[in-house]
Amino acid sequence: MLMGCVGRNCGSCTWWERQGPQLSKAKRDPSAAADTGTCQAHAPVVVQGDGPFPVSMFPVTHETRCCGEWQGIGSNGPDGGETVIPFPTATKIAA
Repeated sequence: MLMGCVGRNCGSCTWWERQGPQLSKAKRDPSAAADTGTCQAHAPVVVQGDGPFPVSMFPVTHETRCCGEWQGIGSNGPDGGETVIPFPTATKIAA
């Protein structure tokens, strides 16, 4: 493991989903190993599947893998800290 990757692996990243589905439209992957998951730091990639039509897929990685896109769980979240907080802009006045 790289020295700069201590504690910064897929298993502790906000972009990683344990046993997440590789197909972007799937809800779950029952055949996924317990120590693998999908990296969702970027949009899924379109690849040619077994059938006649291409499919969009996320990359599957092992929980111990390290990369430069790592972001800790709870550190601004997957939206980079730009969470929209609902705020009422108008009040209702009774007649």
